[in-house]
Amino acid sequence: MHPKAWLQLLALLLLCPGLASAQTNWPDFMPKLDPGLSTSPVAAVVPPSVTVEPPAPDVPPDKARWSGKWSGWACQDRVCDTKLVVEKVTTEGATIIYAFASAKAKPFTARLEAKFVGDELQATPRSGAKLAYRMRKEGDIEFLWRSGGQWAAGILSKDK
Repeated sequence: MHPKAWLQLLALLLLCPGLASAQTNWPDFMPKLDPGLSTSPVAAVVPPSVTVEPPAPDVPPDKARWSGKWSGWACQDRVCDTKLVVEKVTTEGATIIYAFASAKAKPFTARLEAKFVGDELQATPRSGAKLAYRMRKEGDIEFLWRSGGQWAAGILSKDK
């Protein structure tokens, strides 16, 4: 490729960061993690007024299955509590509520716009951290939070 073309491509990617989205580099141990409750003494909290909108008929089943409320754990020894509410899912992404808490981290809740990137649902809170969710075949969700060199991983299951 001509050097000028490289510069044009680089400028396009910098001006349109959504074009450069890529699937997450997940830790190799993720498939071995089991769902369950967190051991956090502090619960992640979502607003009680949250409602989940049923997916529209044109939303494909592999995307529609994300609709709902999810709870689980993150961090080593399950010491972090995390929740995900997929309020509205579309073919391109979803409106989500992300909640996180632990004995060391003040409870945090944010409503975010997430995008489907391959088989993942990805979002970025104002802090700049990167959230990635990946659904397992049986329906549990793998979770990965990354910020700089720090990260936390865990598993969420659908609330009944």
